[in-house]
Amino acid sequence: MFMTEAGTIREATDKDIPNIIALEKKCFLEEHAYSAKQLTYLIKEANSCCLVETYGELIRGLIIILFKRGTKVAGIETVNVDPAFQNKGIGKQLIKAAEIEALNKGMKHIRLEVSVGNTQAIKVYEKSGYVITGLLKDYYQFDHFGSKDAYRMKKTF
Repeated sequence: MFMTEAGTIREATDKDIPNIIALEKKCFLEEHAYSAKQLTYLIKEANSCCLVETYGELIRGLIIILFKRGTKVAGIETVNVDPAFQNKGIGKQLIKAAEIEALNKGMKHIRLEVSVGNTQAIKVYEKSGYVITGLLKDYYQFDHFGSKDAYRMKKTF
């Protein structure tokens, strides 16, 4: 468990899944959002870690990190911050907590994909030490922030 300025970051539990699904719907359009089934799989069954940032009982943000067996590379699958609480450092704190989890699992690198049009997220990742390592053409099925292309970003510990 990690303390943020006003909240706590902890590992998600089964009890959190309905609130995580609701947060996903707040953060992404339906065609971009993970389904309830996909989120449940990522949280309960995948080789992953789901961290939530809470204030009391309210989940204000989450991050899901995937660990690929046999590698030293972790992947940030998704970062969600409730639009009502954006620009308060929650995303950056979740990224920092995810990096600690990755380091504790012996990872040497952490990577992610982000829409080339999501300039706000790209700035947060760059400030957190991530660098663009490639352009993935037509990465998304639907436009994200005006593009189907994504940057792959990576941080080495």
